[in-house]
Amino acid sequence: METRWMYPALGLLILSMMGGIYAFSLYYSPLQQAYGLESISQLAFAFSLITISYSLFIIPAGVFYDRTGPRIPVLLGALLIFLGYLIGWFMQNIEDWNIAMILYYIGLGILPGFGIAVIDAVPRPLAAKWFPDRTGTAVGIVAFGFGIGAAVVTPVIRYFLSITDVFHTFLYMGTIYFIIIASTGLLLREPPVNYMRKDDVPEFSLSRALRDRRFHILWLSFAFSSFAGLMVIGNAVPILEEGISEQEVISAFLIITSFFNAGGRILWGTILDRTGAWRAMEMNFLITAITLFAISYGYRSPVSVILLGGLIYANYGGLLALFPSATAIFFGKKYLGRIYGAVFTSWGVAGLLGALSGGLIKDLTGSYVSSFYFAMAMSLLAALLVYLGSKYYQN
Repeated sequence: METRWMYPALGLLILSMMGGIYAFSLYYSPLQQAYGLESISQLAFAFSLITISYSLFIIPAGVFYDRTGPRIPVLLGALLIFLGYLIGWFMQNIEDWNIAMILYYIGLGILPGFGIAVIDAVPRPLAAKWFPDRTGTAVGIVAFGFGIGAAVVTPVIRYFLSITDVFHTFLYMGTIYFIIIASTGLLLREPPVNYMRKDDVPEFSLSRALRDRRFHILWLSFAFSSFAGLMVIGNAVPILEEGISEQEVISAFLIITSFFNAGGRILWGTILDRTGAWRAMEMNFLITAITLFAISYGYRSPVSVILLGGLIYANYGGLLALFPSATAIFFGKKYLGRIYGAVFTSWGVAGLLGALSGGLIKDLTGSYVSSFYFAMAMSLLAALLVYLGSKYYQN
């Protein structure tokens, strides 16, 4: 007999493939060698393009899901990701970086971003619909997949890079992503119409939600709070090379912190179910700010950087459970795909500013220390916003 727990599990598997973007910085060094590049920011900009195209397309992706159901968006997204990585494979034929860079930004930046958006509009809202009674926990389980993605994908990417060039690695990874995401997506379905719990939460339309002050608070606090995690994740390898340099430590960091990232999603989803959305978000942001201050002094120690970095990853991962759950709690689930899509556009802004500014500050100052302080300020602003929001609203 079908059990509703299969849907968070399937969502976890799908998002674990998309979580491969958290290991994206593994491609920087081989691409530098292939094209004789010194700049990190040029390569990191592709990660920024993933986040911005992801967030810009998430609203129409949510509308698409609301209208078609879960299967078609997941299949379409898998195809877009595959086509993007196929373009990355084709870059081997272009020796001039100025030309190859365009293909790189389209194939490894924009197209995967669109593909991830179409896919990601499905699993978390779908889990929220199947679990009106345990929204935070169910969404946290789904989000666990995105967090664990780096642990799953990093060894695979490193294996292919050890036996072939970066361009063929793009081809192999794109094929793996397509097969797993598409085949899993075929198993998804919506709950029965009468399955939706009738409670005292009104079903907001997108236009009504956009006029609500809680939406504005969610959007801004999501942008500020995710900046910190995306700045670290988008520059993880060069940050570690600055502070540690040992490749064994770097590999261990990417794998261990992915478990923190993933575990934080279930942890913070459970905390939200017990404490409420406002309190859970406020706690998350304050802990992140304190940790960023500490890591600005401790990122040159292998033990400190793994522990403190792990906490940053855990709290960042928790955002991907907290915000979709809070959106469902505040605005209902009927149009959750498009409303959460609108909230999620802030993540793209943070991704563009976080990853890019981290690389630029490194290029300009020779160090990532100032980036940690800037990210800390963003986390504190997010905490202030939700604190003020909690004064006016109750979950």
